[in-house]
Amino acid sequence: MRRGQARSALATLFMWICFLSAFPLGYWLVFLGAGILRGRRGLAWALRSYARGFIALLLRTIPRLRLEVPQRAQLRDIRGSVVVCNHLSFLDPLLLLSLLPGTITIVRRDFFRVPVFGWLLLGAGFLGPDLFAQGRPWIDRVQRRLQSGDNLLVFPEGTRSRDGSLGPFKRGAFYLAQQLAAPIVVLRLAGTDRVWPRGRWTVDATANNAIEVRQIAIISAADAAAATNSDLSSRVHGALQRG
Repeated sequence: MRRGQARSALATLFMWICFLSAFPLGYWLVFLGAGILRGRRGLAWALRSYARGFIALLLRTIPRLRLEVPQRAQLRDIRGSVVVCNHLSFLDPLLLLSLLPGTITIVRRDFFRVPVFGWLLLGAGFLGPDLFAQGRPWIDRVQRRLQSGDNLLVFPEGTRSRDGSLGPFKRGAFYLAQQLAAPIVVLRLAGTDRVWPRGRWTVDATANNAIEVRQIAIISAADAAAATNSDLSSRVHGALQRG
């Protein structure tokens, strides 16, 4: 095994040991207190802080890696929106959850079967891919979350890019925005695939690049409601391609 590969394997192992051990070593008290005091929103806050810890650990473990968020204050002010973003890496949802306030997202069904972690996701109001089968009660529940100031994060490609290019969109994100009568905030991610690309089980501990998060467009709730699903998809796809 080459030195770089060994370093990457050890860095990944170290990160996961730290990340996973934090919960039984005491962070479970944060989740318990947040859940008792603030319910779903408290659990979502605790998951956000846990994600922030993971990103901070990543940046310390890979010292030449940089995080550039030129609109950090602007991202903290996003409220009651459907946030859509391109999808490059396993890191993307953790990074965006660490930056956006009160945010829930759609996760793979098998995540909910993971002991403790899956229960926390359910408790925080995270959604499964079969959400459309749940009908209007689900839409009303998520709409109440957005009306209270929370956000819904969606990756319209539905999967991570294989080569860094922008893939075709599934239209569910835009259907959701219209059903929820919510504005759409478009974010663009760059660089996460160079740190943890699809198909690789370890981070690249030799990475020497910047991860960048930028807000590139906002579509008002009124504009989203007036447009067709296809028009919204094309508009956002074009914005992300232009960067």
